[in-house]
Amino acid sequence: MTTTKSQTPPVGSTGKHTEQTLKARHQEALDIFEAWCDRVRACGGQDRVAAELQRDEAWDWVEVTKRDLDLFRSVVCHRGSVAGRTAPHGRYGVIGHP
Repeated sequence: MTTTKSQTPPVGSTGKHTEQTLKARHQEALDIFEAWCDRVRACGGQDRVAAELQRDEAWDWVEVTKRDLDLFRSVVCHRGSVAGRTAPHGRYGVIGHP
């Protein structure tokens, strides 16, 4: 079992990322990390050393996906409701920086 990091553009470089896709990427990274943790617990010797390296790389990917998700959440905010509309019909916006 090997992990490969997808070559996804950084958050903000394309308009294709949504909170859902970033959450899914982060969850997938967590799942891969957990799988390597299980592998480390189940093996020994050189296999264990290799599994520990893969587990550590998987954790790095977890941190990257978490940073991407946090960045997205810090830039995109949910504005209040629009006059005459209920809250679910509010607008989404980008927080401007001076």
